[in-house]
Amino acid sequence: MRVYSTITKHLKGKLDYYVTSHLPDKVRLVRLKERHGLIRARLEGAKTASGDVIIFLDSHCEVTQGWLEPLLARIKESRTAVLVPIIDVIDDKTLQYFSSNGEFFEIGGFTWSGHFTWIHVPEREKKRRGSSVGPTRSPTMAGGLFAIDRNYFWEVGSYDEGMDVWGGENLEMSFRIWMCGGTLETIPCSRVGHIFRSFHPYSFPGNKDTHGLNTARMAEVWMDDYKRLFYMHRPELKYYLIVRDRRNLQEKPEELGQV
Repeated sequence: MRVYSTITKHLKGKLDYYVTSHLPDKVRLVRLKERHGLIRARLEGAKTASGDVIIFLDSHCEVTQGWLEPLLARIKESRTAVLVPIIDVIDDKTLQYFSSNGEFFEIGGFTWSGHFTWIHVPEREKKRRGSSVGPTRSPTMAGGLFAIDRNYFWEVGSYDEGMDVWGGENLEMSFRIWMCGGTLETIPCSRVGHIFRSFHPYSFPGNKDTHGLNTARMAEVWMDDYKRLFYMHRPELKYYLIVRDRRNLQEKPEELGQV
């Protein structure tokens, strides 16, 4: 766990007390000295992880019984498989848990404006997976919930530290995984509830459009000539400059430890 939040009502000393008095010793609270935002905070958490598998979950999640084993089993089969559970909805006002029909779930897609969206499983993928509970390939992931082999996480480029606060990191990682030899898969036997809020409970420094800027960075590195379609929808981001570091991942995929 890691936190440096501008919202202090349930954090700081209250969080310290809860972790030490209610959670097992294996749970560690890692504090940052200044606000870094979701992306870089997750990187700091990953650096402290010591297990063979890293699992990222938003704080506003509730797991179900037996959610973890299917994720670990698939990573044991393929260390370059990055896995997401079926994400059920928890009502943000009543906290009621809504479980979707397990056989008719959706996978991740994206719009040309650079936003995540849900899409139906194509017929070709239903045939390829062979079973309604088989690992189902997904073009993208929602972002906050996934499991990955710890070594592969670093080999494939981890999170992009050049991205600010929040937004776009899910599409960047999705594109990168597929283009660098991995797979992104939904595991139907794993279910996690998630509170989908209608607002951001935190502010963005300088009121920057971090989602737009981060997504432009992703488009420049990973979308090749298709980035023109992104800029057709987001022309105000066309002249956003990026650094060279992430392009090296695309140009040298053989160095990413593919198996």
